[in-house]
Amino acid sequence: MLANELSLPFFDTDEILCSIEGKSIQEIFSHNGEDYFRSLEKDLIENWKISDGIVATGGGMPCFNDLMEKLNEKGKTVFLVASNAQIADRIGMDNSRPLLAGKSPAQLKKTINDLLKLRKEFYSKAKIKVKTDLGSEETLKKIMRKLYQ
Repeated sequence: MLANELSLPFFDTDEILCSIEGKSIQEIFSHNGEDYFRSLEKDLIENWKISDGIVATGGGMPCFNDLMEKLNEKGKTVFLVASNAQIADRIGMDNSRPLLAGKSPAQLKKTINDLLKLRKEFYSKAKIKVKTDLGSEETLKKIMRKLYQ
């Protein structure tokens, strides 16, 4: 939505890495391990040449290899602040996420809570923070206001 609003191209780092590797994220994790995947993310961001666009990262990317700092150097970063319940509802039983796959609803909620506790210090370094509790249209408006402040 933000890319459309700003008439900018949209990039998803997970989709890019899947395209490069010819595998899903889950396959990369299971065949090569998380460390290998995190090294792919690092290489992608360190070699990023595109200057204009909206980039969606995987949830773990900002938390490894000083990538939050590198992302902040490359542009304006946005932390979409959602409650644990919101995240669990959005993810549902999506088994494509390696760290969440195959978990019961109770396990999913606990894992999300644990991951957010670990990741919050990295996410909080984003230049813009926006709560997503009022839906996508309101979230977009909040991001736009903060981008131009």
